[in-house]
Amino acid sequence: MGVVHAALLLFAVTLVARAAQVQLVEHEQWAARAERQHFVSASRPATRGAILDAAGNVLVETRELRRIAIAPRELRDRQATARILTRAGVQRAWVSRATDTTRKWVQIPGAFPPEMIAPLLPMRGVHSTIVLDRVYSNFAGIRKVVGRTDGSGVALDGLELALDTLLRGDSSVSRLARDRSGRAIPNPAGTATTGATVTLTLSRDLQDIAERALAQAVDSLDATGGDIVVMNPFSGEVLALASNRVDPSAFANTAITEPFEPGSTLKPFVAAALIERGLARPEEVIETFNGVMEIDGRVIRDIHKAPSLSLADVIRFSSNIGIVRFSDRLSARDKYELLRDLGFGAPTGVALPAEASGTLREPRRWSRTSAAALAMGYEIAVTPLQLAAAYSAIANGGELLEPQIVREVRQGDEVIYSRKRRVLRRVFAPATAATMQRMLVAVVDSGTAVKSDLANFQVGGKSGTARRTAGGQGYVPGSYTASFVGLFPGDKPQYVVVVKLDNPKRAIYGGETAAPVSRVVLQAALAARDAALDRSALVAARVREPAPAPVAKGRATVDGAAKPVVVARAAPRPAAVEIPTRRELVRLPYVPAARKPPEPTPQLVPDVSGMTLRSAIGALHGAGFRVRLVPGAALQVYPGAGSVVARGSVVTLTHRQ
Repeated sequence: MGVVHAALLLFAVTLVARAAQVQLVEHEQWAARAERQHFVSASRPATRGAILDAAGNVLVETRELRRIAIAPRELRDRQATARILTRAGVQRAWVSRATDTTRKWVQIPGAFPPEMIAPLLPMRGVHSTIVLDRVYSNFAGIRKVVGRTDGSGVALDGLELALDTLLRGDSSVSRLARDRSGRAIPNPAGTATTGATVTLTLSRDLQDIAERALAQAVDSLDATGGDIVVMNPFSGEVLALASNRVDPSAFANTAITEPFEPGSTLKPFVAAALIERGLARPEEVIETFNGVMEIDGRVIRDIHKAPSLSLADVIRFSSNIGIVRFSDRLSARDKYELLRDLGFGAPTGVALPAEASGTLREPRRWSRTSAAALAMGYEIAVTPLQLAAAYSAIANGGELLEPQIVREVRQGDEVIYSRKRRVLRRVFAPATAATMQRMLVAVVDSGTAVKSDLANFQVGGKSGTARRTAGGQGYVPGSYTASFVGLFPGDKPQYVVVVKLDNPKRAIYGGETAAPVSRVVLQAALAARDAALDRSALVAARVREPAPAPVAKGRATVDGAAKPVVVARAAPRPAAVEIPTRRELVRLPYVPAARKPPEPTPQLVPDVSGMTLRSAIGALHGAGFRVRLVPGAALQVYPGAGSVVARGSVVTLTHRQ
């Protein structure tokens, strides 16, 4: 009995000692082991903020997906697992692998929306990982503005990169507990902070209009690329920013990254400076030598040749000689300060990465011909956005505004940023700006840009054609930049539209190539449901009067030949015409004669091979057909290209998914 009692006492002492060791000495070690056994820490990425257009349409958003991995040996209901995977679209071979108990771990390829695999997530043996997928709007061109992210959510370019600190949010670490059945129990502690929602000044509809018009122009004119910028001249909001390059690898937003020599589109600023300083009047006439003049060994020529022109006609007919001779009244310092104050030579500060500042050299670095070259728009490089901002100063009464592309930033329900109109400086007096608006309207009415005119609204603008350089080797023969800057409407502008085409082959002059593109954009914007236009102001805008009939008055010598001088005569007001009343006897009951429906017009099916899916659909719709999309091996149309089919018929377009 003594031995038994001693053994029991020793056991009790040992048990108490061990319990004391576990609870007092090894407490933290066992608590940590228990925590590791019952809880799992998982990193939860923050949902990247959405990007919206000015009307609230979603341009970019983040969608939460789930990747699935399965441990077949842990599954309790393999048949239910197989059914759910099959319903989610998983291939049969992967379903077999996921339920094969000879395998330890199977990673199902792809990612799935949570609602599609919701019954699968709480099952034992099913392990899910959250992945975030960045979904972009269907408009391909908007990608160059908003930018891209890589597979891990890192911003690469565009607004995604410029506003990355706002959009990315804050990731968190969440803890998951498991019950006695092994099912995961989410712990709400540690939630990720969603990124801010950014609202842009862009109009999705207007952006799409600009993209389509630009793509069609680049294709039809065989150009190497182009850009379109549409800006609100009174607020500084950028409404559309489209870029197109034939090179498929070019992804940059070249409307802000590629400066160009603006050519004749710079001439209105020189004229405005002369009027502002009282050095010239619009009606003042200067000799232009029938379109040929030599300065310091350089011959300057005019396309529209005349012995003399007024300052207004120098702008209207884009006279190089006239603007050079008028600009002699400005000193080198005056010219430099004019262009500097218009924002040339410095970035605009728009919230986009990689913006170019352009080129504006100081007068001490000019050559003998630089003053004349600058007046004609050479020896200076500007971006389309800089040019739009400068013309906005003419459109809004003389104020240079900071272009802005971000309208608002929200973090949840709180507005953390709201756009405010920012005036950088006043460059022209309101009277000077109004005079220049009238001169630009004359350019479209009867000058070099008549192809940008609209039937019911006045349009102002200026065309430009500039020779292009290549690789620092000087100007390349036959290579030009065609451009046009338009104000719509001409009397109270709501848009400043800049169109630039690089190296067009079919025609080179801005009035023949870029100006019609501006008209296409304006016509489509007027027809669109939402294109950032104030319709009530358009209704009150002045409608164009009928063009006055030309009258010959005298003769002048042009190109060595006597030609009649044509002046405008006020159009007579049409006299009231009495409409005769038509009388016809109708016997009742009246039974209308049956009318035969008109025969459908035959139409050739266009060739869409080599086009993108969007371009192919646009070509078929433009030819008058309805389109039915069917998945296929390649982009093909049925009936085949060249077939004669009635307009309004349905054609089938196969495409790769």
